Amino acid sequence: MLSGSISFTHVEDVSRAEIFVAENESASGRYICCAINTSLPELAEFLSKRYPQYNVPTNFTDVSKKARLSLSSTKLIREGFKFEKKDLGTIYEDSIEYVKTAGLLPN
Repeated sequence: MLSGSISFTHVEDVSRAEIFVAENESASGRYICCAINTSLPELAEFLSKRYPQYNVPTNFTDVSKKARLSLSSTKLIREGFKFEKKDLGTIYEDSIEYVKTAGLLPN
C-alpha cells in the first residue's frame, strides 16, 4: 500500500474478465482488473458507516486521505469489458454475507 491505494474488484467480475480475455481474439498481454481504487481512510470511513457493529477505526494520522497512485483497467475496458459490480457497497455486502455464512463473523 505504498501508493496509498487499495484496489477492489468483485470476484464475479474477476471471473468474468478472465473468461472475456480468454474468448476475445484481440486480447493480448497483461490486464489490470480493478473496479475501484480507494485509500485506507476512505475505506475505513465507508466501513465504519456501513457496518457500525464492527467498530472500524477511522483515525489515521500518518496516512494520506487520497491515494497517490491508482490502478487502471483502461486496457481491459478498451477491449469492451464492463464491470457489473462497481461500487464498494455491492462488493462488501457480498463479501460480508459470505464471511457470515462461513461462520467467520457474527450475524
